[in-house]
Amino acid sequence: MTVRLFSGGRECFVSAFVARFVANVCRAVAGSLKAPPAQGRIEFVLDEGRVELRVDGASVALDGRQGFASSIVEDTLRGMVGRLKGVDPEGPLRVEVEL
Repeated sequence: MTVRLFSGGRECFVSAFVARFVANVCRAVAGSLKAPPAQGRIEFVLDEGRVELRVDGASVALDGRQGFASSIVEDTLRGMVGRLKGVDPEGPLRVEVEL
Protein backbone atom coordinates (compact mmCIF):
# COMPACT_ATOMS: atom_id res chain seq x y z
CA MET A 1 0.00 0.00 0.00
CA THR A 2 1.14 3.51 -0.79
CA VAL A 3 0.02 6.55 1.20
CA ARG A 4 0.43 10.17 0.15
CA LEU A 5 -0.44 12.91 2.62
CA PHE A 6 -0.92 16.54 1.62
CA SER A 7 -1.30 19.42 4.07
CA GLY A 8 -1.98 22.90 2.75
CA GLY A 9 -1.28 21.65 -0.78
CA ARG A 10 2.21 20.37 0.09
CA GLU A 11 3.13 16.71 0.28
CA CYS A 12 4.37 15.54 3.68
CA PHE A 13 6.83 12.76 4.40
CA VAL A 14 5.17 9.52 5.53
CA SER A 15 7.29 6.77 7.09
CA ALA A 16 6.53 3.11 6.40
CA PHE A 17 4.97 2.66 9.85
CA VAL A 18 2.76 5.74 9.51
CA ALA A 19 1.78 4.71 5.96
CA ARG A 20 0.59 1.28 7.14
CA PHE A 21 -1.27 2.80 10.08
CA VAL A 22 -2.96 5.52 8.00
CA ALA A 23 -3.84 3.07 5.20
CA ASN A 24 -5.47 0.63 7.62
CA VAL A 25 -7.46 3.37 9.34
CA CYS A 26 -8.61 4.84 6.00
CA ARG A 27 -9.68 1.40 4.78
CA ALA A 28 -11.64 0.80 7.99
CA VAL A 29 -13.29 4.23 7.88
CA ALA A 30 -14.30 3.89 4.22
CA GLY A 31 -15.52 0.34 4.85
CA SER A 32 -17.74 1.45 7.71
CA LEU A 33 -19.51 4.07 5.58
CA LYS A 34 -22.01 3.55 2.78
CA ALA A 35 -19.23 3.17 0.24
CA PRO A 36 -18.46 0.46 -2.29
CA PRO A 37 -15.57 -1.83 -1.30
CA ALA A 38 -12.30 -0.26 -2.38
CA GLN A 39 -10.38 -2.18 -5.01
CA GLY A 40 -7.55 0.22 -5.78
CA ARG A 41 -7.74 3.68 -4.22
CA ILE A 42 -9.24 5.61 -1.31
CA GLU A 43 -8.99 9.38 -1.07
CA PHE A 44 -10.15 11.70 1.71
CA VAL A 45 -10.17 15.48 1.31
CA LEU A 46 -10.83 17.77 4.28
CA ASP A 47 -11.12 21.48 3.57
CA GLU A 48 -13.03 24.28 5.34
CA GLY A 49 -15.42 21.94 7.16
CA ARG A 50 -16.09 19.89 4.02
CA VAL A 51 -15.25 16.18 3.97
CA GLU A 52 -14.99 14.30 0.68
CA LEU A 53 -14.45 10.60 0.17
CA ARG A 54 -13.64 9.00 -3.17
CA VAL A 55 -13.37 5.24 -3.56
CA ASP A 56 -11.78 4.07 -6.82
CA GLY A 57 -12.56 7.49 -8.29
CA ALA A 58 -16.26 7.45 -7.36
CA SER A 59 -17.45 10.12 -4.94
CA VAL A 60 -19.20 8.89 -1.79
CA ALA A 61 -21.79 11.31 -0.40
CA LEU A 62 -21.12 12.63 3.08
CA ASP A 63 -23.74 15.37 2.96
CA GLY A 64 -25.91 17.00 5.63
CA ARG A 65 -27.89 13.82 6.20
CA GLN A 66 -24.66 12.16 7.27
CA GLY A 67 -23.33 15.04 9.36
CA PHE A 68 -22.36 12.75 12.22
CA ALA A 69 -20.33 10.49 9.90
CA SER A 70 -18.67 13.51 8.33
CA SER A 71 -17.68 14.88 11.75
CA ILE A 72 -16.33 11.52 12.94
CA VAL A 73 -14.30 11.09 9.74
CA GLU A 74 -12.81 14.57 10.01
CA ASP A 75 -11.98 14.21 13.71
CA THR A 76 -10.44 10.77 13.17
CA LEU A 77 -8.24 11.78 10.24
CA ARG A 78 -7.12 15.09 11.73
CA GLY A 79 -6.37 13.44 15.07
CA MET A 80 -4.40 10.68 13.38
CA VAL A 81 -2.08 12.93 11.32
CA GLY A 82 -2.24 16.24 13.19
CA ARG A 83 1.02 15.72 15.05
CA LEU A 84 3.07 14.62 12.05
CA LYS A 85 5.85 16.92 10.93
CA GLY A 86 4.69 19.37 8.27
CA VAL A 87 0.97 18.83 8.85
CA ASP A 88 -1.24 21.79 9.74
CA PRO A 89 -3.83 20.09 11.98
CA GLU A 90 -6.52 22.63 11.06
CA GLY A 91 -5.70 23.39 7.41
CA PRO A 92 -6.66 21.63 4.19
CA LEU A 93 -5.75 17.94 4.24
CA ARG A 94 -5.76 15.20 1.60
CA VAL A 95 -4.96 11.54 2.20
CA GLU A 96 -4.50 9.21 -0.79
CA VAL A 97 -4.24 5.45 -0.27
CA GLU A 98 -3.28 3.13 -3.12
CA LEU A 99 -4.21 -0.42 -2.14
